[in-house]
Amino acid sequence: MKKLVALVLILFVFVSMSFALKVGITFMTTNNPFFIAMLDAVKADVEGELGGTVLVSDGQFDVAKQTADVEDMIIKGIDLLLFNAVDSDAAEEAVTMAKEAGIPVVCLDVDAAGPRDMFIGSDNYLAGVLCGEYTVKRLDGKGKVAIINGTPITSVRNRYQGFKDTIAKFPGIEIVAEQNGETNLTKSLEVTENVLQSQPHIDAIFGINDPTGLGALAAVESAGREGKLFITGVDGSPDGVSAIVDGTAFVMTAAQDPAQIGHLGVEYGLKILNGEEVPDILRVPVKEITILNAEGFSW
Repeated sequence: MKKLVALVLILFVFVSMSFALKVGITFMTTNNPFFIAMLDAVKADVEGELGGTVLVSDGQFDVAKQTADVEDMIIKGIDLLLFNAVDSDAAEEAVTMAKEAGIPVVCLDVDAAGPRDMFIGSDNYLAGVLCGEYTVKRLDGKGKVAIINGTPITSVRNRYQGFKDTIAKFPGIEIVAEQNGETNLTKSLEVTENVLQSQPHIDAIFGINDPTGLGALAAVESAGREGKLFITGVDGSPDGVSAIVDGTAFVMTAAQDPAQIGHLGVEYGLKILNGEEVPDILRVPVKEITILNAEGFSW
């Protein structure tokens, strides 16, 4: 019922604007099922329901490329920019450029510096807390933990802080290693291999997202240590959920809702275009997924 009401609102606002909506959306990467799910939701609303157009950019974790892509979208006449920054601080140039062109900017998943209109994303601090609480409970408050961190964006920083704040309450848990897995499977596999070589005893690994956690899983399995530690992550991705269901060392993920973030990006972007006031930040809930509820879960 709520989705129907939101859709009616979107259609009403679109009709009131009386033009063919053109939305630009730029991602830090499209090589991640989380962002593909978000993109599918945006396309369903803009192209499927509103008869508009979506221009898509893959930032490829490159600030310069993402900035140039935004400039190209502005030249092509977008009405709304949905922005998922490669780097939260360095995003200011692209955000400012769009705003100076009179284009509303709604940040999705990752907040950005500059005069953006709104940020819509998961409660990433809570996601880190959930992973921390699971780790503490499973370790009974004592053990050695490694963190595989990621790129300099707000979602990563908030998850990291939530996890660290939770772990800090238990002096029996020691963080023995922190490495930057660059928020992707390939790099996280590499850095986890190094961690495992330098740390003969680790009880748990926190991956900043599911690709990071799954990269760590590959390294753990390659080292033959899957029965000696467990891994948590953040996303609720299909591959992450499958790893949980299959009984691997990847045992828990704090699941996000990328489709909902995408739908809300369109809905609130249209409100801004229609002159309505919107909140500065809108946080989307996350939930713990383990072997107890992983079966059948999907975005």
